[in-house]
Amino acid sequence: MVSTANSPRARALGAALREARKAAGMTTRDLGEQVGKHHTAVSRWESGKVAPSPNDTAAVLGILGVTGEERDRLVDLARDAADPNWVAPGVLRHLAALTEYERTAKLIVNVQPLLVPGMLQTSDYARAIMVAAGAERGEAEQRVLYRMGRRDAITRHNPVPFHAIIGEAALRYPPCPRSVMVEQLRQLTRLAELETITVQALPLSVGYSPALEGPFVYIEPEIGQPIVQLEHYRSATTLTDARDVADYRAAADTLRREAMSPAATTGLIAELADEMEIAS
Repeated sequence: MVSTANSPRARALGAALREARKAAGMTTRDLGEQVGKHHTAVSRWESGKVAPSPNDTAAVLGILGVTGEERDRLVDLARDAADPNWVAPGVLRHLAALTEYERTAKLIVNVQPLLVPGMLQTSDYARAIMVAAGAERGEAEQRVLYRMGRRDAITRHNPVPFHAIIGEAALRYPPCPRSVMVEQLRQLTRLAELETITVQALPLSVGYSPALEGPFVYIEPEIGQPIVQLEHYRSATTLTDARDVADYRAAADTLRREAMSPAATTGLIAELADEMEIAS
């Protein structure tokens, strides 16, 4: 049998089960007793270390009162949990799994050719691009709060090392009001001062590079194999296939070599912030 351990679907399923259990006011021990499993098995399901079977998933959802389309979606996740790659419409469906990967990572490399990486964004910058992309104000506010919460993984005590490779175009050409971009650039320089955060700009003069193929996040977890997250306009893809992930790791290494040094990058960012502040 193919292992479901730490697969993208197992992570997403586990996060959803944990949320539903807490909403029902139950502990893992309570739930384990009702479903006939040891509480450690429930904990392993919720962490994504092991995916429950479709039958166990249906039983848990029945106890927790999860019905309708959400029940069917989660049972489908359990049924396909061993699939190494996950492509699905709707970026939000991947966020719970992605957040869990980020929280338990030992390294995150984020390549963003045209935008500031999400975990480094200010709330105003994030809000501006979400609204411009068509999000309603209320939805945008919820997503901004979620995005700001994800930053905890790289700014907390014992943070995850984070390496950002940002296209020069993302720094020079704001997708938001200039005043918002100035503060975003200032924040980048502040975050780059932290020992565990590295920011490198990829010059426009590089020509072809893997970054032209699109943004990606490479994540090495503390336990398990590395994964790659691809975010598209209205969908997302999580890759765990070893050969696919190795190609993205090689691409990240290439981009690190082609990008400006961290010191040169912070100098460029400070210069651009000053220019925009004067212009605005």
